[in-house]
Amino acid sequence: MTGNAPNQRPVISLGLSPVLLAVELAGANAILVSILPIVQFWAVLPDRIPIHFGLGGQPDALGDKVMIWMLPAVAAIIFVVLTAVSRYPHTFNYPVRITQENARRQYLLGRGLLVWLKAEICWLFAFIVRQQIIVALGNAQRFSIELVFGMTFLIFATVGVYLGRAYLAR
Repeated sequence: MTGNAPNQRPVISLGLSPVLLAVELAGANAILVSILPIVQFWAVLPDRIPIHFGLGGQPDALGDKVMIWMLPAVAAIIFVVLTAVSRYPHTFNYPVRITQENARRQYLLGRGLLVWLKAEICWLFAFIVRQQIIVALGNAQRFSIELVFGMTFLIFATVGVYLGRAYLAR
């Protein structure tokens, strides 16, 4: 990777496009979507719930049901931290050298990457919580590992699209 020091880059104020604002809201909604079923099913969840699943989707570790709050908490932390970090795109690492001419475009792409990844990770965690509840209640025998692989592929695809667009906008 090539680049220049963040303290040598232009600092530009960026607005939030309607699309990125919608993605931000979708990420925040994912946190709520992960919390609501926990609250809804808390009274009927068993004291020990699956907290880890093997490659085949079978539960291979149990933990106290309070552990189900871990993923929404981590999602909220990721959301807050990435929201704060995204305000300083001139400090990011970029796959291309930042110049006065390409700074605005690269900053928009970099911040867009963070916004999309933040939403995708929060939704991944929401789906995992949902699957944990379904398995814990006995409504499924295994975790939908296909869903996790699909979401993971989406995350890697997002990074790939960003890298392609960043190189084209250099």
